[in-house]
Amino acid sequence: MLYTVVSEYDIFCADSPKREYMDIEGGKLEYAGKGKNKKIVGLFSTDPAMYLKADYQPGRSIRQTGGKLL
Repeated sequence: MLYTVVSEYDIFCADSPKREYMDIEGGKLEYAGKGKNKKIVGLFSTDPAMYLKADYQPGRSIRQTGGKLL
């Protein structure tokens, strides 16, 4: 088990889907997929409370309306 902020794909050099980043209030979301199939892969924030929010958990689908994350 590794405890790191570095993606496991960067460590093990496996082929991975292209990752995109989205600015959110308080940090950045890392996601993969396109259109309605966007899934959260990671969160980058200096606020520890953001990591506890269910909206930003890995595997969760991203929905946007008017540029705002739902």
